[in-house]
Amino acid sequence: MQHTPMQDTPSQDRGMADMAMQASSMRHDPMGGADPGTRRVTIVGAGFSGTLTATRLLHFADTPLEICLIEREEGYRYGGVAFGWASTNWEHMLNIQAGRITLRRERPEDFLEWANEEADRSAWPQKWQYHTFGVACVVPRRIFRQYLAERLRDAAADAHTEVTLRELTGEVIGVHRQGDGYVVKYADAGEQAGVHELPSDQVILATGHLSPVQAPFYHRIKECDRFLADPYAPGAQDWFQAVGAEESVLVTGSALSAFDTVISLIHAGHRGRILICSRGGHMHGTYPVDHEHDIWQARRPPFLDAKKLTPDVVVEGIKAEYAHLRTEHGVEPGSALDAVFPERVMKAWEPYVIELISRMDARDVRMLLDKYKSLIVTSRTSTVREIGGVVRSRMRGYNGAPKTVDVLSAGIQDMRPVEDGTKIRVVFAGQPDIVVDRVVNCLGNRTDYERTDHPLWHGLVNAHGYAQPQTKTHRGIEVGAHGQLIAADGTVASGLFGVGPMRQGDETTRRGRLGAFVFSIGTLRNQCFDTAMEVLRRLGSASDEEQMDIPDGIHHCLIRSSDWIAADLTTEEPQATRLRERLQSYAKDNVYPNAVNYLQAQDRTERRKYRAILDDDLADFGAALAREFGLTPQQARRTVSLLATLVQKHAVHTLCDITKLAGWDSQYAGQVTHAPKKGV
Repeated sequence: MQHTPMQDTPSQDRGMADMAMQASSMRHDPMGGADPGTRRVTIVGAGFSGTLTATRLLHFADTPLEICLIEREEGYRYGGVAFGWASTNWEHMLNIQAGRITLRRERPEDFLEWANEEADRSAWPQKWQYHTFGVACVVPRRIFRQYLAERLRDAAADAHTEVTLRELTGEVIGVHRQGDGYVVKYADAGEQAGVHELPSDQVILATGHLSPVQAPFYHRIKECDRFLADPYAPGAQDWFQAVGAEESVLVTGSALSAFDTVISLIHAGHRGRILICSRGGHMHGTYPVDHEHDIWQARRPPFLDAKKLTPDVVVEGIKAEYAHLRTEHGVEPGSALDAVFPERVMKAWEPYVIELISRMDARDVRMLLDKYKSLIVTSRTSTVREIGGVVRSRMRGYNGAPKTVDVLSAGIQDMRPVEDGTKIRVVFAGQPDIVVDRVVNCLGNRTDYERTDHPLWHGLVNAHGYAQPQTKTHRGIEVGAHGQLIAADGTVASGLFGVGPMRQGDETTRRGRLGAFVFSIGTLRNQCFDTAMEVLRRLGSASDEEQMDIPDGIHHCLIRSSDWIAADLTTEEPQATRLRERLQSYAKDNVYPNAVNYLQAQDRTERRKYRAILDDDLADFGAALAREFGLTPQQARRTVSLLATLVQKHAVHTLCDITKLAGWDSQYAGQVTHAPKKGV
């Protein structure tokens, strides 16, 4: 397999990367000349989303295919900024329990089985080398990164003999259309970087977050070595190590990145003052010790009955309904329920967020999301005790252990170096200035893809018009149901997809997700699975244009799918009714169970078995339909093909539905004591 040598990669990091590489093979020259007949999918970005999408493609591709996975920063490979080696240390924990971080929603026990039975622990700190993981355990992010790398290796080793993985190191600087596909242009790493072109049938953009927000008040200190613009950048952990033990640090922003910054400082031995500053002063809560995630259903908020939804109507309506729900459920301040109540309500309100945004003016939507961003982010999720407890304990202090973390609610006007650049003066609106030794930017990342300094996205949006900013929220880009990019003229790209944070606005408008849940593990896991299956479907049906005419969203319901197929064949009653009923019954009783078995199969041998069962059964059904309804062979083939496609899409959709979590069927089943409720 072709792979640019990884420079400045820690030895244990390189070992995990090598494991993934050894499982792959290259069947073409380094410049990208694939064997005749082999299709190519290029994935731009090998962080969480890119790695998982490649894994899913390897799982299900069953015809000649080359998967090219390109990453520009080796420290982010297999993990991105959230889990990558360059951006974390062993004290950074996932803010989600071990039982909920499987890469395969259909196999909830997968991570626990890997961690307890398969993982190589030789590079782990002693604290974790003998740790047994359970459903409610906390997990270091570096372990999750290793899980991603090894599952990619496993998928490559188990893939179809004519499906290969090729990993490249370089920065993608452009994507342009060529014939029926695209050409991906990338530059090698290093000073003598060569530029290469990679012709591709399909391109999946998994570029992660845009660069961090740079507030205007940073302009005087942005070149100062006492200012850290990005706490996740390569080299950031070295910066934290250089902070003096007693130095004062100002953290701008109070979201999860601020908590990570405190963890990084403590890990580096810091014991001085840390001031977390945000305009609203909002902070994430901390989950109770016995916390269990739950899914509620709540009534439709009465304010949605208003004829016109203005910002004032929405804000006052949300306040009133939130107060009503607190009273209805008897939520006492400081109680265990109080700690998780806001996020449970916001989860229950997701269907109403969809309605709300669809009815409001886009300008009002953006204003509300901007104005209440901090409140939304901190309310939507709390922190596990291994993260939040560390910060909260230092906000409180103990006998013999002084308080070191404070929270300041204030608007910053300016920052400037003082005392020969060894300190930074911070000027507030209406409050006295303060002088600190260091400043860390935790204001989050840019979300506007129309005004971005990312050269690839600047070209895609502004130069070529292949993508456009998300219309309602202006957060991320506009995409179709499966992540297809929507061009500036409104057309849907035939072979250009996105997975990851660039879809955050779509997650809000399409699924009602807010805060960190627009790019959580669960959200991205679903995107990667669904997009990978759609890409494979398009590769398999490239010569069958009728497959591409399926309306978006119809697969969400088997009845609607069957009705649509039947209407395509005949409108004459009662034959149309009988055909619809026949298709519905067969889809529910035969195709769907077979499709689920295929998607849930553990390895390629099982998948091949269930695929054969599914294909044989569909062939028999097509012959039966031809006899029963007088269809031509062509009509029967088309009907079966459309039915198989729609049912498989429905199965993927169902497996990705958080309200229909797969059941636990392993040794961990006994640890699951709480099932999602249907009401509150």
